[in-house]
Amino acid sequence: MRDSIRGIRVGLAILAALVAPSGVAAATLYVTNTKSESISVIDTTTFEVVQTIPLGKGKPNRVVFHPDGKTAWVVYDKSHDIGVVDAEAGRLVRRLKIGGNPYNLTVAPDGRSLYVLDWSSENSRDEVLVYDVQGDRLEGRIEVSTWPAHGVFTRDGRTYYVSSETAGNVATIDTATRKITHTVWTGGDAMGLALTADQRWLYAAAGEERKIIKVDAQTNTPVGSIALPGIVHDVVLTPDGQFLYATMRRLNKIAVVRTADDRVVTTIAQPGYPDLVTMDPGGRHALVTNRWANTVTVIDLATHTQVRAIPVGKAPHGMALRPTR
Repeated sequence: MRDSIRGIRVGLAILAALVAPSGVAAATLYVTNTKSESISVIDTTTFEVVQTIPLGKGKPNRVVFHPDGKTAWVVYDKSHDIGVVDAEAGRLVRRLKIGGNPYNLTVAPDGRSLYVLDWSSENSRDEVLVYDVQGDRLEGRIEVSTWPAHGVFTRDGRTYYVSSETAGNVATIDTATRKITHTVWTGGDAMGLALTADQRWLYAAAGEERKIIKVDAQTNTPVGSIALPGIVHDVVLTPDGQFLYATMRRLNKIAVVRTADDRVVTTIAQPGYPDLVTMDPGGRHALVTNRWANTVTVIDLATHTQVRAIPVGKAPHGMALRPTR
């Protein structure tokens, strides 16, 4: 029986590779399981968990990859440190202390720096900590508003946007001077950020306001808002930029916004507290962590419907695609 099942899975993998869009490399998705204290590694062609990586105690949460795909970093919410995962070996290699209470993190496009969003750091301030990856040291601090939550870089890495949850704003940071150049007020519970491919528009989730703020990224000016039926957490653009997926955790739904006119066109029911969204490299599916259902759901982007639920560990939250070459 086991051989038969193994044969079926191999066959599905081959079939998925054959029907995948040409020029798109297969990728794996790393999902942090907060209560299982592990990473579930998902093959994005077969949608199967192919590996589980133990992470140890400390409530692992967010995860990001270096652009070369060899190293992943994981934030631990409870132990307040960061884990370093060797992706090629598939194991945690060490843990390091950065700041006082790291919440989230982003890797600079050139891979040289890790930007850590830190709540109440050693200086009793909320900061973005700039960590030199090659030098293995903290090299800079940027003070921001309370509870920095999400961050996103421009493609050239010259600008970094960071939302501050309780302050209800988004700061624009010049990474060369490490200074804030603009601050846009969005409203309470500022969370997810999505920057369009042409870098003209920045979409910012204003959770408690139940809306998404649209910001002109060239002038750092809010130009409109998109009302949603629930409190919004994460916002992610589809690869073609035609739609914006916004998670509404308490409603157990995803709102789908058409970017041509910034209108909600549909909602997608989810099994249990949808947190974060990642788009697969083939541009056909969205993958969503559902924390209380212990699953990652797969959404067909053509129809905006759920087509699969992948069982993972307990309380999945963070996600990161392993870059491929």
